[in-house]
Amino acid sequence: MNSQEEPFFYVKSEHRLIKVELSKLLFVECVKDYMRLHVQDQRPIMTLMTLKTIEEYLPCPQFMRIHRSFIVQVSKIDYINKGSVEIAGNNLPISDSYHEEFFSYIRKFLLI
Repeated sequence: MNSQEEPFFYVKSEHRLIKVELSKLLFVECVKDYMRLHVQDQRPIMTLMTLKTIEEYLPCPQFMRIHRSFIVQVSKIDYINKGSVEIAGNNLPISDSYHEEFFSYIRKFLLI
């Protein structure tokens, strides 16, 4: 990969490998034993993988876990409420387990 390329990875889905650019990954959703990757301008990608595996690969704090079922790209968050975030029209819960760490990080970007 040359230095001008965006970071990316491949996931196996429907008997093929699909390229996912990190800059376009909005959030990852756990659905039982599968991950649903929500990517800008694409339909969600389903892949057999654990959330723990993908969490270890995604760069922190660019990507943060906000719930046992969700990892979000922080820069893609449109709105933050007390107990949820909104990304591209999707309302995602922030669980009590991840609330403090998430809001501690977000406070660094407050301009008030």
